[in-house]
Amino acid sequence: MLNKIALSTLALTSLLLTACNDSDEPERAKFSLGVSDAPVEEAEVVSIEIDSITLRNSDNNEEVLIENFTNEAGDTVATIQVNLLEFTGMSQMKIIDEAQGITLDDGIYTMELVIVDAGSYVMLENDANEYDIKVPSSRLKLGEFTVSSDAVQVDDKPAYTVEFDLMKSLVKRGNDPAKNGFIIKPHGVRILSLSGAITGIISPENTNLGACMVYLYDEEATILADLFDSSDDTFVGDEPAATAPLATTTVAVDGTYTIGFVPEGTYTAALRCNTEIDDNVQYDGLTIPSPEGNSQVIHVSAGVTSNANF
Repeated sequence: MLNKIALSTLALTSLLLTACNDSDEPERAKFSLGVSDAPVEEAEVVSIEIDSITLRNSDNNEEVLIENFTNEAGDTVATIQVNLLEFTGMSQMKIIDEAQGITLDDGIYTMELVIVDAGSYVMLENDANEYDIKVPSSRLKLGEFTVSSDAVQVDDKPAYTVEFDLMKSLVKRGNDPAKNGFIIKPHGVRILSLSGAITGIISPENTNLGACMVYLYDEEATILADLFDSSDDTFVGDEPAATAPLATTTVAVDGTYTIGFVPEGTYTAALRCNTEIDDNVQYDGLTIPSPEGNSQVIHVSAGVTSNANF
């Protein structure tokens, strides 16, 4: 009997130690992902088809390869095609569901999308042609983002979102898209979690001056620049001292706008309404804000939509 009690006590102690060890292990983050975009002028369709996604842990170089996706019907599919212009502002298309069971250690990661060329194209207004989207080596390599077990899927809203700011990232190569097509660059594509949004209404006094855009800058920016990308091979001239916008969006015909998936922080929002064209590669030296005085400081909190009217 004494031996049995001793053995039972030993077994119970071992069980308790195992339970303690299990509880000490860090919780793995459940991964889910959606896709959204900020709209671009002149395009009616911007379609990308994703074949796979690779996540790389910057701390230990561990890789996680994702080759299956969840479509809008909830089915598992081998590739996923998204018309980005259907998911603007705060809307998004979930492409990886938490139920797929992908878990990650907390930390800093990079993301690489393998793009299917045949399913990636642009259709312009009043033009039935499909113009190729060309991504070098069919791989879109995005920047770093933070994975945290605190970020979770809520109902149908995934924990992480790939935001395509098409005003910055979609570039027409040459004057004839039939020959050279378009390219989507990592410039202007960001991965976010626990983000907020900015929305507002532009007065007729401003919209009557021409097409309007809202630009978002770091709060510390003093000289506000139009869109440019000095890292682009076709960029001409010296990089300006002015600050490029962090995000942009066009104003709809009804005078409304939304900048979705903005990280928590304090920003300067500025308006430009006129007939000038903002080239998203070259620095044009446009006056922002225009008309003068149409800028304001705005704070963004996670899960909250802030308002900035002009």
